[in-house]
Amino acid sequence: MTGTNDHWCKVSQWEAENCSQYLMDASQCDELKRNLSTPVNLDEYDLDPQCFKYNLSGISLSDAYESNNLSTYIDDVIPCDEGWHFERNNYRKTITEEWELVCDRSSIPNVLQSVNLAGVLLGCILSGAMADKIGRFYTIAICTVLTGVVCAITALSSNIYVYAMLRFTVGATTYGASLVCFVYGTEVVSADVRVYFGVFLWYFFALGYFVLAVIGRYVTSWRIQMVIYALPFLFLTPFIGMLSESPRWLLSKKKFVHAEKVIRKIARVNGKTLPDELMSTLKTVEDVPIQSASYLDILRHRILIYYTINLIYNWFVQSFVYYGLSLGTSSLGVNNYIAFCLSGAVEIPAYTASMFSMTYLGRKISTGGLMILAGLACFATILAPLGPIRVIFGMIGKFAITASFANIYVHTAEIFPTPLRVLGVGTCSIAARVGGIIAPLVLVLEKGWKHLPLVCFAASSVLAGLLVFFLPETKGLPMPDTIEDTLSLRKRKYRPVNNNQAASEL
Repeated sequence: MTGTNDHWCKVSQWEAENCSQYLMDASQCDELKRNLSTPVNLDEYDLDPQCFKYNLSGISLSDAYESNNLSTYIDDVIPCDEGWHFERNNYRKTITEEWELVCDRSSIPNVLQSVNLAGVLLGCILSGAMADKIGRFYTIAICTVLTGVVCAITALSSNIYVYAMLRFTVGATTYGASLVCFVYGTEVVSADVRVYFGVFLWYFFALGYFVLAVIGRYVTSWRIQMVIYALPFLFLTPFIGMLSESPRWLLSKKKFVHAEKVIRKIARVNGKTLPDELMSTLKTVEDVPIQSASYLDILRHRILIYYTINLIYNWFVQSFVYYGLSLGTSSLGVNNYIAFCLSGAVEIPAYTASMFSMTYLGRKISTGGLMILAGLACFATILAPLGPIRVIFGMIGKFAITASFANIYVHTAEIFPTPLRVLGVGTCSIAARVGGIIAPLVLVLEKGWKHLPLVCFAASSVLAGLLVFFLPETKGLPMPDTIEDTLSLRKRKYRPVNNNQAASEL
């Protein structure tokens, strides 16, 4: 929606003139006007010719055409003051064209991206607090409905300020819904399929790459695109009622009657019989005090502080390296839409590798090993010559960081206890958003030394990979329901205080 096509300055007195006397069609006439109005030799002054024009006041198109060379008698060059024409050689109707976000306003699209990511940051914070306060179900429902409505309203934006405000809101609600959906899913599936569920979600993320590329290629207007983006969320709205609240959250809040109804519903849908002793076992948690969900709970325990800092840094690096490598896809020398698809294509095998590596190697070896591999691939890219070999190493790095990014979601959810799970994952996700914002800024450092960005990506990835090995291994263990469960993970003596593992196996 923010792509920029080639553009040139409008000359108002030439707008009504055609080139019929020169036997030219409309496209040839536009090209003639562009060539006649655009100054030459601006590169030596470090000026963009798309942002300047000759001062053509009082000069008709025919006079300019017959002069052969305007630069011989017009040395007055002025900035574009009457708008621009856009060639639409790469993109269709975008906000960049509609609101003329070029030249001295060319930084605004990047600011809009930052505004959207700022909304994501807010969504990480609010959705975590909401999910722990009012439950997973209501948080997902609110965020899903709001995303669909706000996306549709965005298509009606009258100016850039309204658009920015709505994109901020969409960033918050979209990520809020996806974050809580992930936590919700990990809480209602059993340990033996948790890895498959966590990684399976990422296949849809990769699928989104291809869908967005197709929509961007064939849908002509950004306003229509926004309506299309709203449709899936609006379509899901009537089906939200099919979800039930997370049994783990209900038990952590001592809502035993509601939890029993949900567990019986799960058992009925899965065609299983509820064990007679299950409910009596669940009710034993009445003697366990309710644990609050706040950052103070983390600060009270040194091990939790260490786990949280370690995970925050890892999430930051995951996003930092992921977006840093992804932003280089446009340099592959192919069509922008094809490059976008290629960036998504490498993620399909990466998510598959993530799933099998966590299943057979465990969380620590798979995540840490993949991050170290990503760092080494970045170092190899620096040493590789330009061409296919450099591309191969770059794709290995993208493959490894994508797989490890999927791993860290599952590993993090399995470390934080139920009362702190959404809060913990949300906090780590905030760090990831910051890493994503910083990555494009680091790429600017290549003006000083072209390899410096890759050195930053490589070093940070290797360090983060090594730190993963200091986290507890959670493969095959039930989800921790209390802080005490998490504290005992390090010694692998974890025995769930609330024996509701059987509920998740229904």
